[in-house]
Amino acid sequence: MFINEFKYFIITVFRDKRFLFWLLTFPIILGTFFKVAFSSIYEKEIEFSAIPTAIVIEKEDSIFEDVIETVSTGDNALIEAKYVDEEEALHLLGKDEVYGIIYGGDKVRLSVAHSGISQTILKAFTDRYLVQEKLIKDAVMNDPEKLPAITAELTKDISVLKEDRMAAGNSDVYVTYYFNLIAMVAVCCSVTGLSAATNNQADMSKIGARKSCSSTPKLTSTLAVLSGCWLISMVCMTVCVSFIAFILKIDLGSSLALVYLSALTAGIMGTSMGFTIGSVVKGSYEKKNSAAMIVSLGGNFLSGLMVADIKPIIMDKAPIVNFLNPAAIICDSFYYLNIDTGYDRFIGKIVMMLIYTAVFTAIGFIFTRRKKYASL
Repeated sequence: MFINEFKYFIITVFRDKRFLFWLLTFPIILGTFFKVAFSSIYEKEIEFSAIPTAIVIEKEDSIFEDVIETVSTGDNALIEAKYVDEEEALHLLGKDEVYGIIYGGDKVRLSVAHSGISQTILKAFTDRYLVQEKLIKDAVMNDPEKLPAITAELTKDISVLKEDRMAAGNSDVYVTYYFNLIAMVAVCCSVTGLSAATNNQADMSKIGARKSCSSTPKLTSTLAVLSGCWLISMVCMTVCVSFIAFILKIDLGSSLALVYLSALTAGIMGTSMGFTIGSVVKGSYEKKNSAAMIVSLGGNFLSGLMVADIKPIIMDKAPIVNFLNPAAIICDSFYYLNIDTGYDRFIGKIVMMLIYTAVFTAIGFIFTRRKKYASL
């Protein structure tokens, strides 16, 4: 009987268009929108790359040309130099093909059309060049013997930062939206757990009434349906992660296998949460479903799916909310997996999800077994 209950429940769920939309179609649509909205934003606005810059040589200056050559070559080049005349430089600047024009001559100067991070970096570079140029010229004129020492001091401070990645994960800040999307699918798996509860309640469905009159033990029937919910949630989470990783080609971190592990655990937890809501909340299916949606989407909102800045605000003002919020726990598991070199915090979040699953499942069974009916 367990196998039959298990099999027919899965068939019934996959015939439900609402299920297919919220747990399969909607995440694919939303993930695609994220891809379109966030495509290349990180590379263009956050991750540093050589700044396209027009170089106009008004007067031959070997020192200036050597400096430009130095800062425009190598893996960590500051600028992407384009040697052109002034007319072509102004044309490129007007078309936003370069961020600025550096003129080399009697006095190095910068011309830009807009303000921004790249323009600020170019200004800092030209200001630094002018200061160092003046120091060197003064040393040549006043005390040539000090020139080697001054040159050494000026070049010593070129690199003051050392990059030290916490892990080999994705440093794109927008990847957190995809973590939140996976968390949304996980907590929305509560709709399947909701079905596990309502399909065993005689006053909620005809199937529940028939089951109450059946000789099959209620515990066996409920466990079969709940197992079916867990399997369905695992399928949905696998589809979601696979779509993001292989279709949208989003880098979810250095260990995709552990991302799948976290997602599967999260889906089971979300299902168990829905099982509890369906067992505890009294009233019609619509009322139970509304409660499940409020809890699910409310948790997603607090974890940063709709407003990315809300999570750090809550962490600062009321950290206990993020600590207890299932959606935030799921997102944190992905986040820690992405940035940490070790797995301590990741394992901690997995353990919390397992504890939540056990608690939700126990509460659901307790309230489901308490249901008694005067007549059917």
